[in-house]
Amino acid sequence: MKNKQQTKLWLLLCLTFVLSCASTLKAQVTIGSDDAPNTNAILDLKQTGTTTKGLLLPRVTLTSTTSASPMTAHVAGMTVYNLEPKGTGATQVYAGFYYNDGTKWVRLVPENTIFFYAPSIVVPTETTASEYNSATQTFTLDLYSIYQSQFGLTDGTTSAKSPTAGTLPVMAKEQLGYFVTYYDKAVFTNVAINNNGILTYKLASGFTITEKTFMNVVFKVK
Repeated sequence: MKNKQQTKLWLLLCLTFVLSCASTLKAQVTIGSDDAPNTNAILDLKQTGTTTKGLLLPRVTLTSTTSASPMTAHVAGMTVYNLEPKGTGATQVYAGFYYNDGTKWVRLVPENTIFFYAPSIVVPTETTASEYNSATQTFTLDLYSIYQSQFGLTDGTTSAKSPTAGTLPVMAKEQLGYFVTYYDKAVFTNVAINNNGILTYKLASGFTITEKTFMNVVFKVK
């Protein structure tokens, strides 16, 4: 009889322990502080103002916005950091934060699309220019390389900055879209620009250079 009572007591203690653990697992959690978590948060990361740590989200390699890979399925609310650009076209992914809406990956970007004008450049019209190919009668300008050089201030003899300015951000060519929003059609023909920022054009027959002879080039952050 005594053994049965001890067994029942032991089982009761085990049940109490299990229920206590289950309750603890469901409770709100604070990390980084002894303070109670926010009442609306399941997980609350505290900091004291002197912390040198941050939140590191899972780093993955996505293949496209429509493919769940490397996950096995699309899960609404899943948030990751994609390590590198992959894919092509409308479903291409880029380095940065993505969340899943249940059917596809959506990039976390500012509400308003960011764009900026390309650096000022000379658009040559002389066939003696190094950018001219006499065999194809075509001029070729690497707009991305020009942007990279100018924003990187690689030539200190033709650039300057204030002492505390720091550096200008230079984005990877895959992170940009390239647009020619205006060109003088009386001078330039067959104007084209590819995904790497390479601009090509030809000259119109019998052209005359005027105050309208220039191009507007815009870079858009994808």
